[in-house]
Amino acid sequence: MEDALIVAVCGQSVLYDTTLVSYRDRIKKEQAWVVVGQETGMPVDVCRRKWKSLRDRYMREKRREKEEGKRSGSAARTVKKWKFFAVLSFLDPFVTPRETSSNLPRCAEIEVEIEDDGAAETSGVGEADEERDEAAAAAGPSHNTGLLK
Repeated sequence: MEDALIVAVCGQSVLYDTTLVSYRDRIKKEQAWVVVGQETGMPVDVCRRKWKSLRDRYMREKRREKEEGKRSGSAARTVKKWKFFAVLSFLDPFVTPRETSSNLPRCAEIEVEIEDDGAAETSGVGEADEERDEAAAAAGPSHNTGLLK
């Protein structure tokens, strides 16, 4: 079923070729989906949903392959390729992975020192917070200390 859908969508470049002017034409895309539905024998909404699932899976597999290429030694593992990976490679010129971002710092350095009595004490990140809190308490109450009551 997925094979037929991939072949049918491959024949309708307006559905995936972002460089075409007609890619933004909703009417032409709707007509293309009708043709895909007729070729596969499935309703148009099912075709769209399955295609989106296949395309998304392809992008995840590409991302995973890229990450696997960075690993070596014992971290590297051989993973069986997804059966439609090679077939969907015709999408490569038209799909570009998005840059990912994070709101977490690249490396949070926390030093842990173990005291003689066995209790752990953190230093580094926590000290700056404590100093700031002590300075704020010594300065007295501020005008914007909380919500209005």
